[in-house]
Amino acid sequence: MKKLLWLFLLLPILTTAQDSIRVDMSTPHATVYTHLYFLQSDSYEPKKAAKTILGLSEEKAIEKAIKIKQVLDGKGLYVDMNRVPTNANYKDTIGYSSYYRYVLFPERMPQIYVEKIGDNWYYSTETINKIESLYKSVYPWYIQKLQNIIPLSGHKKIMNIELWKIIGLLILFVLAYIIFLIVKRIAFFILLKLQQQITKNTNLEVNKVIKKLAHPISLLVALSFIDKAFPSLQFGLTTNTWVFLALNIAETVFWIYVFLKLVKVVMRIYGEFTERTHGRLDDQLVPILHSFLTGVVIVVGILRLLVLFGVDTTTMIAGATIGGLAFALASQDTVKNLIGTIMIFLDKPFHIDDWIEAGEVVGTVERVGFRSTQVRACRYFYLSNSE
Repeated sequence: MKKLLWLFLLLPILTTAQDSIRVDMSTPHATVYTHLYFLQSDSYEPKKAAKTILGLSEEKAIEKAIKIKQVLDGKGLYVDMNRVPTNANYKDTIGYSSYYRYVLFPERMPQIYVEKIGDNWYYSTETINKIESLYKSVYPWYIQKLQNIIPLSGHKKIMNIELWKIIGLLILFVLAYIIFLIVKRIAFFILLKLQQQITKNTNLEVNKVIKKLAHPISLLVALSFIDKAFPSLQFGLTTNTWVFLALNIAETVFWIYVFLKLVKVVMRIYGEFTERTHGRLDDQLVPILHSFLTGVVIVVGILRLLVLFGVDTTTMIAGATIGGLAFALASQDTVKNLIGTIMIFLDKPFHIDDWIEAGEVVGTVERVGFRSTQVRACRYFYLSNSE
C-alpha cells in the first residue's frame, strides 16, 4: 500500500521531469527538434509540439504547429538538425543582425523561423500570422473536396502508392505538357514582337534564337505549375524532398539557359546597331561584352546550384573575395591592361583599321582584346592596353 501511495505521489514529479527533458525551447535547435519530434508518427504528442508556439490557446497552437510541419513536408523541406544552431543567443547575421532569430529555409521559405522571446525560442509571430496563407498555397481549397470524392478503390495501393496519387500524377504531367505547348507559342509571339519593336526589322538569325529562348521559358512555366500542384498529391516528405530538389535544379538550369540565350539575342541586336555606326571599335566591343555577360550568368547559376545542395555560398564568396584580392595584387599588369581596355572603348583614341604608332609598334589596328591590341604591319604586333 505504501509503495502504491509513493507511486501516486511521485507520478506528477516524474511526468514533469520527463517534460522538462523532452520539451525544450532553450535554443533554436531545441525548439525545432521539440516541434518536429512530437509530430512524428511514433512519438505523436501534438500538445507538446504546440508548446513551441506562444500566445495562443492550446487548441489553436496545436493547429498551427501541425500546419507548419505540413507546409514543410508539402514543399519537401527536410530540416537537417545538424545545421540548426545550438547557441541560445544565436543571431542571424544575414539580414537580421539586430534580432535573435533563425530562419529554417532562407531561400525557399523565409516566412518560417523561430525567434527568442525572453529566455526561450518560439515560432515567430510572423510565422503564425502567415501559416494559413502558406498552407492554402501548398494545399489549395480543392484538395479536401477531391479527397472526399475519391472512392474506396482509389485508395488501393500499387507498389505501395495509392491509386488516386498515380492517376493524379499522370493528369498533372498531361496538364503541364498542354501548358508548355500553349506558353511556348505565346512566348515566341511576344518575344518576336518585342524584337521587331526594338530593331524595326526582321532578322532570321535573331528569330531562330528567339524561338530557342521561348522553349525554356515555356518549360519554366510548366515546372512552376508542377511545383504548385505536386504537394496536393501528398506523397510525403521523403518523396517531396527529392522531387522538389529535382524541380529546383531543372528550374535553375533552364534559367541559366534562358539568360544565356537572352545575352545572345541582346548581343545580336547590339551587333546590328554597331554595324550602322561609322567606327569599327564598337563592333569589337560585341564579343567582349558577350564573353563577360556569359561568364556572369554561368557564375551566378553555379552559385545558385550550390545553394540547392546546401553549400554555404556566403563563406565561399568571402573566401573568393580574399583570394581574388591576393590574385589581383599578384597580377597587377593584367588589371592595368583591363583598365586600359575600358579606357580605349570609352575615349576611343583610335578605331579598327586606323594606322597608329606606339613606340616600336607601327601598323594598322586589327583587333582590341581584353589584355592587348593586335596591330598588323608586315607582321602582327601585340600592344599592351596599359601602355
